[in-house]
Amino acid sequence: MKNEFRDLLTENITESDILLLGVPFDKNASVGKGASLAPQTLRDLSYDLPALDMHGNLLKSKIYDLGDFEADETFSNLAKEMEEKFYSFHDKFHLIFGGDHSIAIASERAFYNECLKNNEEPVIIHIDAHPDICDSYHDSIYSHACPIKRAIDLGYKDYNITLIGVRGFEAQEIETFKKHPTLDVFKAVDVNKLGIEPLLTLLRAKYRDKKYEIHISYDIDANDPSFAPGTGTPEAFGLASIDILNLIRGLVETLNVTSLEIVEVAPPLDVNNITSWLALKTVYELIHSLDIKNAK
Repeated sequence: MKNEFRDLLTENITESDILLLGVPFDKNASVGKGASLAPQTLRDLSYDLPALDMHGNLLKSKIYDLGDFEADETFSNLAKEMEEKFYSFHDKFHLIFGGDHSIAIASERAFYNECLKNNEEPVIIHIDAHPDICDSYHDSIYSHACPIKRAIDLGYKDYNITLIGVRGFEAQEIETFKKHPTLDVFKAVDVNKLGIEPLLTLLRAKYRDKKYEIHISYDIDANDPSFAPGTGTPEAFGLASIDILNLIRGLVETLNVTSLEIVEVAPPLDVNNITSWLALKTVYELIHSLDIKNAK
């Protein structure tokens, strides 16, 4: 039998550095579906990926795979399960394979509650082609276009939510932005013009205090479709994959990032697994960033 994640996987949760779970759910995707197959596809591809980063550094952090969690219609049971069986391991890094972006309604609720228990201030960094701040979309408040609005309704402070890479909007979202002026929005056109470093400098200054605990919600469609064709709602004129990687690594290595989800990878819509490989390679580079951070 092949070894999932090869030398990175451990069967002993106490010696793990990273907890992984999958949420194979795409019922709330509004255009192309298939993201429910991503968790297993990413695991399968990991069989053939050596435990090294792009520079040839051996990866050291160990992964414990909790398997897949099932999503319920309102995400309340999933959020409860995440809180009790996933985020309760406060000393681990939390990695989630989605699923369409609606699963963030559960993960961000569980993350929020866990932060409050530990007297920490929860932060969301939302890397996505879309703001996902609709109050309702296609007659559903649980659509993948709604997780940021649900997060605000839950109690996240506007100024502790940052949207990066956005370039596709609904009219109702523009109106919502007017009601939440302290919510940070960095459009793809601005990031592509100015580069990643000024954005990293700003975020590092804003969230350098350890009281902030950061969840990164990474929708693969933040990448330009030329890098990530296998996604349900591709949006032209996006970010380069190396820029998103440098953003994620820069945040993880310098700030209190403890949670990351990758969503909207849709293998049935992909070409030669390009998008799945991008997601998986990003995870491996993330692991090297955790190695760097743990060595300090």
